[in-house]
Amino acid sequence: MKIDRFFGVRRGLCECTGVAMSKELPTNFALLVLRAVAGANMAWLHGWDKVHHFSARVGSFPDPLGMGHKYALILAIAGEFAGAIMMATGFLGRFGAFLVAFATAVTLFSVMRGTPWHEREPWTLYFAASLAILLLGCGRFALDAIVWKKSGKGGGKASPPPGKK
Repeated sequence: MKIDRFFGVRRGLCECTGVAMSKELPTNFALLVLRAVAGANMAWLHGWDKVHHFSARVGSFPDPLGMGHKYALILAIAGEFAGAIMMATGFLGRFGAFLVAFATAVTLFSVMRGTPWHEREPWTLYFAASLAILLLGCGRFALDAIVWKKSGKGGGKASPPPGKK
């Protein structure tokens, strides 16, 4: 039996859990604040510097995955800049949260292994925030929810079941 609805809301590209697409204002506002603050800080404080100084950093960038310094830096930029912007705006927010979570996990568990806790603390918080967005979704105030609601593909009120239009 295929489940077409979840908590009365039709499944779509931007909705997977009842929490993320609930009509409760506090939950959606909390998701907005978490996404916006964590994503904007990650993009501005970590990603932009890598984008802006790409050529200067490419030779000395850590290569924890053994793919080469250039590709490791590109992967870090994908997570710390592009993924963070996607997460902050809610445009493909879960995918952006996945990129941020992957980049921060590599940084935490490979690059910064053995460093003191106070140096790893911000990365742990970015990792936790991106995992929360990945698991809960972006909420009603994400660009995905707004776009899909306007196109009638989801993110808004549940449409009537088939045959009862």
